[in-house]
Amino acid sequence: MKKIHFLFLVVLLLASCGTTKKQATPNEIKMMTTKQIESEYNTVFTSAIALLQSEGFLVTSADKETGLINASKQVDNEKANLQKFLWGSAKEASTAQISFFVEKLNDNLTEVKLTIYEGSIEASEGGFGVMNRNVKNSMVQDATIYATWFNNLKAEIERRKALH
Repeated sequence: MKKIHFLFLVVLLLASCGTTKKQATPNEIKMMTTKQIESEYNTVFTSAIALLQSEGFLVTSADKETGLINASKQVDNEKANLQKFLWGSAKEASTAQISFFVEKLNDNLTEVKLTIYEGSIEASEGGFGVMNRNVKNSMVQDATIYATWFNNLKAEIERRKALH
């Protein structure tokens, strides 16, 4: 009987540890992903590119006319082959995609919209030696991550202003 109570307690404890992830509302997303910066457009645009590069992202496209900057980063799992051999599946890489939309509001005010997606590439062995790959991506909805990126962008803007 003690074993049943102990097992019930463990199951209850594990079940209570699971958290449900609350989806942010469109307004909450807009609030955390959009900031107005007191600086001219060109400085903000080039600072965003410089920040992405300093964080190890590959800038895949940048269009100064539209204000759109896209970048990606992939961190490979060096132990993936061993894990696939031992367990039949492995997370091959972690991925991140970032998009900046920079818009001039006036000569000294620029609006920046930032979107961050994180994901993974997973592989598992299917039948007949076929390797199945699964790519997952989801939008980051953590306000502190966006705040960090915006703070780093502002620091890069100030650094660039000091150079001129």
